[in-house]
Amino acid sequence: MKRLWVILASMLLCADVFACTTAVVSAGASADGRPMLWKQRDAPDPYNIIVHVKGGTYAYTALFPTRDTLHTRAYAGINEAGFGIMNNLSYNLGSDEIVQRTKAGPLMARALACCRTLEDFEALLRDPSRPRPQSSNFGVIDAQGGAAYFEVSDTAFVRFDVPPGGILYRTNYSLSGDEGRGRGFERYSTMGRLTEGRSGYTPEFFLNAGRNHIQHGADSLRCRRSGWLLEHDYIPRPTTTASIIIEGVATGAAVNSGMMWCATGYTPCAYAIPVWVAAGDDIPECLKGSANLLSVELSRQVHTHPDHPKMVDVKRLRHIQRAVVRAGRRELRAARRLLRRGPTPEDIRTYNASADRRFRKFAGRWEIPHAM
Repeated sequence: MKRLWVILASMLLCADVFACTTAVVSAGASADGRPMLWKQRDAPDPYNIIVHVKGGTYAYTALFPTRDTLHTRAYAGINEAGFGIMNNLSYNLGSDEIVQRTKAGPLMARALACCRTLEDFEALLRDPSRPRPQSSNFGVIDAQGGAAYFEVSDTAFVRFDVPPGGILYRTNYSLSGDEGRGRGFERYSTMGRLTEGRSGYTPEFFLNAGRNHIQHGADSLRCRRSGWLLEHDYIPRPTTTASIIIEGVATGAAVNSGMMWCATGYTPCAYAIPVWVAAGDDIPECLKGSANLLSVELSRQVHTHPDHPKMVDVKRLRHIQRAVVRAGRRELRAARRLLRRGPTPEDIRTYNASADRRFRKFAGRWEIPHAM
């Protein structure tokens, strides 16, 4: 019986590995006057890297699976023209087979390399040569203030523009898809509760959503000090592999001033480090693997239940999160100081070196040498 439960739990875990949660924020709803994208990524492969890619019409910086050494599958990014994109899979636009074969990564890599505006992306979706099959909600922003979702099936798409001063969000179904089908309805409701009546969105808001919203009914991480908590249809979950916040271009700013806040790996055990697209290949070394490795190892330390892979050790997780939150606040303060004075390339190189030093110090306390 115990073996059967382990098998069933593993099957449920596998069914949820593509359970991303996303949001698109208009410039008027953000604290800094920049349009924003947020992607909480879930995937079967927990390892990601941040890479700057050249060779297309536009250079861009994006999140890639570590095993994608040719950088053909981008899962969230922004280019030097201020065009940003991310996605989550939709389970009510096509069959489950199409969902599993969806080529969202190749489509986003192509879009980042060639698109400047939302209209450019729309033209790409009309191109018969675009990567197929597709069953995704794509969140897109541009330097002209555009912000929208495109719900894209294998044969059509529907565009939803974000209202001025507003926010839209998606989980794993599309508003234009088949009613009653899909996944992530509870996460969609959670996003509704979190965003109701809010404005002035910041990266911190989304990082907190991606880290802390572990709740099952009335039971939640916030009200527990010890014991086990079942991670089920939360925004963060055992299969979470990254939380990426993209800040686009403010009115009148340089089109290459976009940036990404990158928390890679299991986000309840990770903090965000910024990357500027204008900095090109100047990316903190820890975002090329070690930060992701550390958060995955810390995830293993909190998912130790002998029978259920979705159970999290509350006491251990709270202990880790105290250190993660402190490290994240230090990083955000350092980055905000740099942003206020307008970073030069030399400023960014200096910042990256200091971010790597802070990460090594943080990693050292956990005694996981290969993550340092």
